[in-house]
Amino acid sequence: MTSRRPFFALHSLLLAVVCTTTIARAQTESDFKTMDKARTLYLTGPIPSSISCTAQLDWDGFFERMKIEQTDVVKARIVKLKNVKISVTSRDAEHTDVTVDAGDFPANTLTDGLRQQLQGFFQMYWSLSYGQLMAKRGSTFQLTTTPEGYSVKSAEGPMKVSIDMDKAYLITGFGLESQQLNATVKPGFKTGDDGLLRLRRIQETVDMGATKMVVDVSFDYQKLGAFDIPQHINMSLPGSFSFDYTLTGCEVKGGTAPTPAAKQ
Repeated sequence: MTSRRPFFALHSLLLAVVCTTTIARAQTESDFKTMDKARTLYLTGPIPSSISCTAQLDWDGFFERMKIEQTDVVKARIVKLKNVKISVTSRDAEHTDVTVDAGDFPANTLTDGLRQQLQGFFQMYWSLSYGQLMAKRGSTFQLTTTPEGYSVKSAEGPMKVSIDMDKAYLITGFGLESQQLNATVKPGFKTGDDGLLRLRRIQETVDMGATKMVVDVSFDYQKLGAFDIPQHINMSLPGSFSFDYTLTGCEVKGGTAPTPAAKQ
């Protein structure tokens, strides 16, 4: 599982850039009103102060998708893997604690790999959910209209970022560009029973010179009190691996209310 480390390290960099970019340009009241209106379409809270769950990994599905022959040795290994216990507590994009009890299965890269996957997922979740992609009042950005809808651009040093929305304010994609890499991300949103859009999928393509990497992350939600939190998670590098997690026995603490724009 060590081969997945570069992906999560790169993904962390991309998310950090998306969330902290600025550009030297004064905003107009019209710009802010457009972003405020767009934000009303998305679930923006309440936001938990922490999420704690048991994570169950579908090992049968993993070996089936990998087309690994079910020999007696493989079957015995799957039995041991099913006894691995995983728990996760996540507070924000930078603080996710993952505990792995491997039992009598040799831990080594297994423990590290599972931790990397779940930390990578929650960094993505906290950074891109709850309307985080929408520019807020007080931030600086460049908003322009396009034939398809709207383009929001910003920059941090040599990194350029662009977010595209259609005419109905649905985010259809965003991109990052620098001398070292180019990345395009296609997010997938679906409405919940309350009619608000929730992030459900991230399809990311990263070009780094001779290296090209495609990542696909999808998930759905479970309701816990007033909070919507992830339940089923799939993380895959198409053509390489695919992991399915289910978060159960979850506990949510604290939380913040939706932003004022989301209440309009």
